[in-house]
Parts: sequence; C-alpha cells; structure tokens
Amino acid sequence: MEFITTVFSTLPEGYLPRWLLFTSALGLFNTVQNYCTSSLTKRVYANKPEQVTPMSGRLFATWTWSVSMVRIYVAFNLQHGCMYELGLWTYVIALTHYVTEWLVFKSCKLNGPFMSPMIVAVSSLVWMIQSYSHYVQYE
Repeated sequence: MEFITTVFSTLPEGYLPRWLLFTSALGLFNTVQNYCTSSLTKRVYANKPEQVTPMSGRLFATWTWSVSMVRIYVAFNLQHGCMYELGLWTYVIALTHYVTEWLVFKSCKLNGPFMSPMIVAVSSLVWMIQSYSHYVQYE
C-alpha cells in the first residue's frame, strides 16, 4: 500500500492526472474484456454486431491497451507539452473512431454502451484543452 501512496504522491496536482489514470484503468478493464469475450463490444457496435469478430476484439484490445499506457505516462508528465499533446491525441483518435463508426459506417447506435466512450472522449478533450496552460511548463 505504501508503494501506491508513493506513486500517487508523484502525480501533478489537480484532478486531471487522476482522471487520466481512471480512464486508463477503464481502458485496461476493456482490454482484458476484449481479449476474453466480445459480448460488451457487440453492445457498442449494436447496429452491426456481426462485424465484431474475435480477431477485431483482440485488435481493439491491443489498441486500447496501448492508449491506456500512453495515458498513464501522460498523467505523470503533464508538465511536458509533447506528453500533454500526446494525451490529447489519444482522445481525438478515440473520438474520431467512434464518430465515424456511428455516422459513416453506421455500426453504432446511440445507446449507453456507445455513449460512455463518447462522453469520456469529449469531456477529456475539453478538459485537457482548457487546462493546457495550467499544466504545461516545458514546450
């Protein structure tokens, strides 16, 4: 427990770094879930669940895992502009994916499982854009 307390004490001040860790934890849960089953993922892509295959689930799991790792590093290094911007881009990419799946490929519908990652991506983007000058010390 002392290790966890020590690690968390090195986070920058404020709620944004904790939010980034929280979304990373959700992503890691989603990673495990996608490696094990596609049932929850089929709920996100509810208009075309037949397109969610075990392989696409594993690919999505790997992508989500990599994004979660990036966000963990970003949470501890928000003072560096390049890291901050990298974190921003993870949410831009996620938002782009979900919006195109919804509006272009028509694989998603407006349900809870779809709206959850959309809300996380949009709110995180807005928060990070508004907080840039508060955290970034080194361009």
